[in-house]
Amino acid sequence: MGFASESRERVRPVLPLAGMVDVLFLLLIFFMSTYSMREQELSVDVGLPASESAEVGTNEALKVVITYDEEGRIFLGERLVPLEQLESELTKLAAISTDQPVILRGDKEAKVGLQSRIMDAAYAVGLEDIRLSRVGKE
Repeated sequence: MGFASESRERVRPVLPLAGMVDVLFLLLIFFMSTYSMREQELSVDVGLPASESAEVGTNEALKVVITYDEEGRIFLGERLVPLEQLESELTKLAAISTDQPVILRGDKEAKVGLQSRIMDAAYAVGLEDIRLSRVGKE
């Protein structure tokens, strides 16, 4: 028992491909642009210690990243800076703003005394928001 006459063609639903292609290109542009804006401090390879209470940090536009490794080398961003010159370099950054956070990324095999000396240099120039970077549970 067919109610539709045989002379009528069935209309199939049509997918709007132009809209889907537009959305795909927008997603592609979004992911490519956010990938290129990744934080640069990840290029210095250190083994961060694990932490039970690790939290995801905030992404402030202006922050100081100091990385130190087990050999005692100190990197300000990606630039190698001797400990003796660290305070003068931090003075230049503190002149811009003393509210910017200082992120310490230390290798888990590095000496704690080096971390203390870096923190003292930051406190001496007025940078008081010092944070330790740790990874989550291993």
